[in-house]
Amino acid sequence: MSKSKPGRQAVIINEIKFWKQNKMLPDQYCDYLMALYSNGEENLSNPSIKKAKMKMMSVNILFSAVVMSISLFVIHFTELSVVLQTAILTCFVVLLYGMGIYYSKKKVSMAAILISASFIILLGSIDLTEEIFQGSPFSTYAVLFSNCLLWIVLGLGQRRIYFTLSGGIGSLVLIISILL
Repeated sequence: MSKSKPGRQAVIINEIKFWKQNKMLPDQYCDYLMALYSNGEENLSNPSIKKAKMKMMSVNILFSAVVMSISLFVIHFTELSVVLQTAILTCFVVLLYGMGIYYSKKKVSMAAILISASFIILLGSIDLTEEIFQGSPFSTYAVLFSNCLLWIVLGLGQRRIYFTLSGGIGSLVLIISILL
């Protein structure tokens, strides 16, 4: 009877690993179940994997910061045409999107990439709106509110609290600034 327990336990542990790998359950649930069924003996966090992921995340954050800085420079400190600025910013967003796909496959946090891409889209859309509508406050407010709404939808859809909060707070600040 005691021999069937370890065999059954191994099957359960393998099943939990499969669930975690295929995202059938959230990682926290899988970690809890793994600790429960392995009596804390199963090592879920390999230090070398953790170190590699931290290094990738550092590169991710650094690259995102550099791209945002260059985007600010392109928008505010160059005399490039709006079409060229928009093309450059679009290339940056596509580059960040590609990095996001790469990092999502490596299971590394994409927060910095998503925030950078959203910031660049905000900058580009405001710059384009200012150019097309000659600084019309209504069009600027509409674009700002659209960006905030997009952040809220993205935050709720992908369970990213920082987008939901940013969109909500941005909308609130925008409404207050319009009313005052």
